[in-house]
Amino acid sequence: MINIPKSLACILAVFAFCPILFVSYASAQSTEYEVLFDGKTVEKWRSKQANTFPEKGWKVADGMLYLESKGGGDIITREKYGDFELVFEFKLTEGANSGIKYFVDTLYHEKTGKMMVNGPEYQIIDDYNYPGIKEDPNGLSSTAAAYLFYAPKNKQLNPHGEWNSGKIVARGKQVSHWLNGKKVVSYTRGSKDFLKRKEENKFKEDTQYGELEEGHILLTDHGDKVYFRNIKIRKR
Repeated sequence: MINIPKSLACILAVFAFCPILFVSYASAQSTEYEVLFDGKTVEKWRSKQANTFPEKGWKVADGMLYLESKGGGDIITREKYGDFELVFEFKLTEGANSGIKYFVDTLYHEKTGKMMVNGPEYQIIDDYNYPGIKEDPNGLSSTAAAYLFYAPKNKQLNPHGEWNSGKIVARGKQVSHWLNGKKVVSYTRGSKDFLKRKEENKFKEDTQYGELEEGHILLTDHGDKVYFRNIKIRKR
């Protein structure tokens, strides 16, 4: 049996532990959130139709990003994301309609060849006062739904004028929507069930809708005032 001095044994133990520390640190670094909106600037965003941020429509004030009037158009992140966890807060005005889309990129209509920038949507809408909400008894266009695909279950939406927290988690083909701390939607992009539902809604002829490996995050312009803050994302 070889006797190792205690001091040397301690040194060896420290070096043996270093890789674990390094891996743990690297793992922690990889899960840090990237701030997409810091309450002051919109440098991480641009118009869906141009490389600059819209000169009208969207406004930043009091730590919030919101649509002030029609004409600003949809805005998208400058970067694309694959596996991710997106967190955000939103506040609706009465009767407002908006949404956050993800895996957004250029798609084409199968028959007409028309080009569009689109992707799956986390619906954001005033469930209590939006004029057409009664026409959607299945909840496929209610807040936190995967718009026209999957309705949220067991959700609790705060009314207009109050803040709500949302989260979208995408890992591989698996996607989940969260509202105020609860998972309310879970589905698999490109699955048989997903494609069946796609055939039954208005996206049936949009090639690769919901099937891209990565894409932009998009905030919609439906002409209604909706406030956003604390928008952050981390790669999974």
